[in-house]
Parts: sequence; structure tokens; C-alpha cells
Amino acid sequence: MTFGELTETPLGPISFYAGDRGLQRLSFSSLKVLKQNENLSSEHPSFFGLQTIGILLTELNEYLHGIRKKFSMKIDWEVLSGFQQEVLAYTSDIPYGQIHTYGEIAAALGKPGGARAVGKALGENPIPIVIPCHRVIGADGVLRGYQGGIKAKAFLLNLEGHEFQNGKIII
Repeated sequence: MTFGELTETPLGPISFYAGDRGLQRLSFSSLKVLKQNENLSSEHPSFFGLQTIGILLTELNEYLHGIRKKFSMKIDWEVLSGFQQEVLAYTSDIPYGQIHTYGEIAAALGKPGGARAVGKALGENPIPIVIPCHRVIGADGVLRGYQGGIKAKAFLLNLEGHEFQNGKIII
């Protein structure tokens, strides 16, 4: 694995790592905290991971400054399994500036009534921002949980052109 970190972003430190198959994790924490929480070391860096991290550093910085709308680095889909992989693959295709509801995603995946299961899968998204789970909201327009916190979710949606009133997104 190869590690990287952006220390000064509007969302605080953001750290990440990638391996031979692509990006595996992005965290709203310092690299030190990420490594401690996941008991990781960098004894065997990955060359492809280094390329992936280089791309992510540039693209994430561009995204957070309103320049980039889509990420191009490879994602290691093997870190996901089953339903979560289906949900996150669907979510990764939600275009910049658009939003979906948990129920819409559940219905699209053939799981009507599965909005809570979609929410759980999104809540465990190991690669937020790049896999844009922030673009998924409640059917009532209210922002639900987000790994980086509701303020981070609101920041990302606002960056993509959405406005809020009384805690709800204006659709």
C-alpha cells in the first residue's frame, strides 16, 4: 500500500491509501490517525498505489476548489462485497451536482423498501467523496449521516451548487 494526505482542506485533514488495484480508502482524519485506527504500516509500498495517490492528490485538491467534477483514478472494488458493492457502484455513477434519495437507489437496485440497507451501505463507504455518497439524501430533503459529519456533507453539496433552507436541501 501507498499512503497520502491532504493536511489543509476546507474539511480538515483527509488521508488515503491505495494498492496495486487502485484506491482503497479515504478518511476524514490525519494519516497518523488512519494508520493507527486500521493498524497499517507502509513497509511494502505499491508502485501503482503511488500513481493512484498522485492522481488523487491533484484531483481531490481540484475538486475541493470547485475545478474538477469527476475523479479518474482506479478504485479497488475488491475491498467491497455484495450489496455494498452494488450500492457504491450505483452511487459512483451519480453525476456532479445531482442528488438521489436512499429509496431511489434501493428501487433502482431492485430492492424497494431497502432505503435503510442502502443507508447502511453508504455509511460504510470506505472511499467517500470519490464515491460520492454525499449526493444521497433523505426523501424529505434532509441530510442524513455522513462519515465526515453533516457539515462536511452540506459543504460538498453546496460546492456542487445546492442550497439549504431550514436544514433541508432546496431541490
